[in-house]
Amino acid sequence: MSKNFVERDFCIVGAGFAGLTAALRLTQAGHSVVVVEARDRIGGKVWTKYLDDGTPIDLGGTFLGPSQERIYSLLKELDLDITPTPIHGDSLLVYKGEYYRYGEEVPEVDSESLDGVWDTLQKLSKMSLEVPNDAPWTCAKAQEWDSMSLGQFLNDPAHNLGKPALAMLRILFIGLFTVELSEISLLYVLFQIAASGNDIELQMKVEGGAEQDMVKGGMITVAEKMREKIEELNKENLKKNLRENLEGSSKESCDWLLLSSPVRQITQDDTSVTVTSDKATIKAKRVVVAVPPNLANDIDYIPLLPSTRMELLRHMPAGQCTKFITVYSEPFWRKRGLSGEVTAPDEFIQMTLDTSPPGEGVGVLMSFAFSKEAMQLAEMPAETRYKHVITAMAKRFGLEAVKPIHYFEYDWSKDRWTRGCHVAHLAPGVMTSYGHVIRQPFGLIHWATSESSPLWNGNIDGAVRAGEYVARELIG
Repeated sequence: MSKNFVERDFCIVGAGFAGLTAALRLTQAGHSVVVVEARDRIGGKVWTKYLDDGTPIDLGGTFLGPSQERIYSLLKELDLDITPTPIHGDSLLVYKGEYYRYGEEVPEVDSESLDGVWDTLQKLSKMSLEVPNDAPWTCAKAQEWDSMSLGQFLNDPAHNLGKPALAMLRILFIGLFTVELSEISLLYVLFQIAASGNDIELQMKVEGGAEQDMVKGGMITVAEKMREKIEELNKENLKKNLRENLEGSSKESCDWLLLSSPVRQITQDDTSVTVTSDKATIKAKRVVVAVPPNLANDIDYIPLLPSTRMELLRHMPAGQCTKFITVYSEPFWRKRGLSGEVTAPDEFIQMTLDTSPPGEGVGVLMSFAFSKEAMQLAEMPAETRYKHVITAMAKRFGLEAVKPIHYFEYDWSKDRWTRGCHVAHLAPGVMTSYGHVIRQPFGLIHWATSESSPLWNGNIDGAVRAGEYVARELIG
């Protein structure tokens, strides 16, 4: 048993957006909580660094967009503001070394039209109407669609997609799921579309889509504001109507938030649950596991989880994603009428966006590598990787891009307490076999991650929804 013993109404495992949202709603309802986090910080897959002048650099989750009602509502509650993601000017498509500049109309590539891309996206969006977003495994064609991968579906000759169209579809989807299309179930993809309003383009667009807005000051300010509110409310709740049973007098034993304290074991009986972490042993009425599925699977559960839950956790890995950020003294690309948005299906640096803060000041380009390209970059020496990034920026935006004043990169696959981004994915056969247990409690153990949300699954809004859902479940 850990040195410190804490007794609270509820224990939350994980201080990401789902865990913090659950803790906030529970404390607002008058309950005492303790949140246990393996990292030395809060935020989970949201992580913001700051330049000396205060410019936020989001190395993790960054964007939000229309119909993501719960994150916008939370921002209003916390008195935080948004800023539009800059997207003024022409975009670039890079394919086979050629650079295609375009505005509203996507250009022809390699003498072949990309019309098949949009037709295919519309077809998938239409198919998603048959998938209940809260129980996709129940749809009439669940078995058929879950038996094939998205890759198999797209490569069917019936769709008559040429190489450029298939290349574009690959980059669009690995940008969402960060794995190859052969690794994800068609049913899972249709569920993801249903979970974002039955329009896959909402997941992929800036203006009018999921990347439309950013939080002023950086996304981590949302987590910090929640932290402040929980701190205040938790103290009030303890003073009013809760008893403590503490051993020792160290600061950790009294805190509601325990950082650098991985949870090793969760034991439950008929009346309570005991959570053992590196800094404390917590006794609570119920526990919420709010960490990525692949990490939840590492915890020792007594008694053992049901086999369906264990199999689901084992079959929900996350993909490969590395984020690169280059900072310049100004957003010089705008002088050339460029938006900063680049899609490059066959290059290492597959996507770029302008994420410069509002007003006069520095220019910030955020770039991504996904799936096998991210893995290949990860195996290179740091100097070689940097050269790939800077070369790509220079080719896209000119020689001014060669010397950024700041450079950041982060490989989420190598983060010990994440092991991949953005979202866990389901291979063919998993959803129809085990998906039905995604939100089912096991005794006194409840679950809350972005992956468990029936709306905006895998997004920050989905994490907020999952936290609110489980809080309502616990409050009753």
